Amino acid sequence: MDKDENDSIIQALSKSALCKEFAQDELLSLLEENNTEIKKYEKGSFVFEEGDVPDRLYVLIYGLVEVSKLTFSGKKILITTIENPGDMFAEVYMFMGKSKYDMSAQTGEESLILSISSEFFENISYNTNALAAEKIRKNLMSIFAMKAYNLSGKVRLLGCGSIREKISLYLIENQTPSGEIAKNPSREELADYLNVTRPSLSRELGNMEKEGIIRLDGRKIVIVSQEKLEEYL
Repeated sequence: MDKDENDSIIQALSKSALCKEFAQDELLSLLEENNTEIKKYEKGSFVFEEGDVPDRLYVLIYGLVEVSKLTFSGKKILITTIENPGDMFAEVYMFMGKSKYDMSAQTGEESLILSISSEFFENISYNTNALAAEKIRKNLMSIFAMKAYNLSGKVRLLGCGSIREKISLYLIENQTPSGEIAKNPSREELADYLNVTRPSLSRELGNMEKEGIIRLDGRKIVIVSQEKLEEYL
């Protein structure tokens, strides 16, 4: 492994929620563990496939991974895309003790991925890097809690009756004290999150701007009238 690649690994892990509060020497020590592995995948390679045993969690160092599922008719459904260095995937399957994956992960471009075996977390008191293992377990608890919170928010959104109600709830839950929205997803990303079509979303945002409820500036959305917005909750 050359220096540039090693630097990429350390930089990605330092951004990962999995390695929160890790010092650089702890990250280096983690990479030397027998139960961790760094592997480069060519474009189109499978990280894991449906039916494989979930015995590792994965952290993207660089590249792109598409998680998808095949229907009985053979249609491929994209579940999510892993593209940010430090992003983790497949951890839920490992800790749930699932006997096999019911989806696949395939690279969309050349990718470098760190994997950590489930054995790393077993008999933690005897682990040669017990402190690191304990930190990771603590960070995983925070990650799982945040995922549960986000899922709860998604359920509330799906329960909204109209597109405007969905938009209003999303904006209020993500607004800053200045009225701006903390997240600035593209219209396509926001439409996918709200489970609406992009044209319908754009049309409703335009209507809300005309009514003086919000102001649009590219991706940025600013709440102009909090009172009017909250009428749709």
